[in-house]
Amino acid sequence: MVRNLGESVIGEILGNRYKIIRELGTGGMAWVYLAEDLKEHQEVAVKVLYPQYSEDVSYVQRFTREAKLAIKLSSPHIVKVLNYGSDRDIHYLVMEKVAGEDLKSILQHRGPLPYREVLGIAAQVSRALHHANEHGIVHRDIKPENLMITPDGTVKVLDFGIARARTLPSITQSGFIGSPYYISPEQAMGETVDIRSDIYSLGIVMYEMLSGKLPFDASSPWSIISQHIANKPPVLALSGTDLPRPVEDLINKALSKDPADRFQTPAELLAAIEAVMGGRELPRVSLPPTPRSRQVRELLLQSLYERAIEAMQAERWTRAVNLFNQVLKIEPAYRDAAQKLAYAGLHARLSALHLAACRAMEAERWQEAVDELSEIVSVEPEYRDAADLLSSAALSLAAHRAVEEAAKLYDRAMACCDAGDWDAAVACLEEVQRLDPKRRDVQARLALARRQARRARSPLNRLSVWVRSWLSETG
Repeated sequence: MVRNLGESVIGEILGNRYKIIRELGTGGMAWVYLAEDLKEHQEVAVKVLYPQYSEDVSYVQRFTREAKLAIKLSSPHIVKVLNYGSDRDIHYLVMEKVAGEDLKSILQHRGPLPYREVLGIAAQVSRALHHANEHGIVHRDIKPENLMITPDGTVKVLDFGIARARTLPSITQSGFIGSPYYISPEQAMGETVDIRSDIYSLGIVMYEMLSGKLPFDASSPWSIISQHIANKPPVLALSGTDLPRPVEDLINKALSKDPADRFQTPAELLAAIEAVMGGRELPRVSLPPTPRSRQVRELLLQSLYERAIEAMQAERWTRAVNLFNQVLKIEPAYRDAAQKLAYAGLHARLSALHLAACRAMEAERWQEAVDELSEIVSVEPEYRDAADLLSSAALSLAAHRAVEEAAKLYDRAMACCDAGDWDAAVACLEEVQRLDPKRRDVQARLALARRQARRARSPLNRLSVWVRSWLSETG
């Protein structure tokens, strides 16, 4: 039986091994529980996927694949994934239990941190990302909540091995999945991401640790995403102290919009951090050279801008984004290129969601289709045929769930028949008939169960039962 969102598994034993003790928290994908490993006699943390992900076959396959990869990770700066599995309809991931406090909580009660402490934390996260990168793993959700600081100052990265939805970030009934405040521009636009996306997210975390606030903030997730795509981060301003220029240069490079302009690997970022901590200068971040002639420069900008507009008109959104980025790299304030870039980025996102939803419907992955189409409609209600597709996918999802529930009730009815509980069998079969009218064998089974129920209630049958009972007692 699939659990309703929020239903507790406390007290259950998963996989005949992990006894759930209490809830530790919740995230975008799963509940987190403290559990006892009955085999190793130690406390562990267990993540239990929310039902909407447990029901999605493609997501569970990716969850299993990423869990297998994460088990191979072994670094002092990564929370160790110990095991994974499924028990009935529950899919779970087992991790080491780490003592300490997450960075988000630390920032809430301490405020901005000294830049040397920030660099120390970032260096440890870089080591974790370097180890993951060597195994071909991208985290895709680096944020303060996923950085645990132990009592001895060791930083450990949480949540390697949790597969993210393909369409992150997304808006669903349970809220915003993923972290719009820390998302890279390419991830926000639905493009394929690599380790440089994690480097961007770490740059956002460093900015927040230093300043006590986020570089991009707004009232809606989509507004935040638009800023990631189009806006430069505000200049870091620290109260009561001067920030060394190399530190600011380092963060600016990590936050480059184009992944090619960032540190290309965590090892490169780590080397830069160690250089800054050692008092050495970083090479200044420089933009590609622009034409010397002002006239030629203006013609180039005009050509790029017009090609970007043409790409928008042809609904080639990714190309439009790339062209507007080229414009803004040369001239950050050129016409309305920043606004156009945000618009194109949004539509690139919507187009990717629409394509993914259509593919999900073709494969009859109804929950995935409903989630993606719901996101589209919440942002752009008139977008193409999204509203009609959403209605169709929702009906198909409801029908699919009704058939599944009917199958469970049918099994229960057969068990009731075997036990001679004919009234319960009738009730189950009537509900099966309502949920799945096309099921062929229900009508005959229901007719038989009704006859047996009437016979069981007849006075003669009751007398017969009483006589048999009396004879058995008198021996």
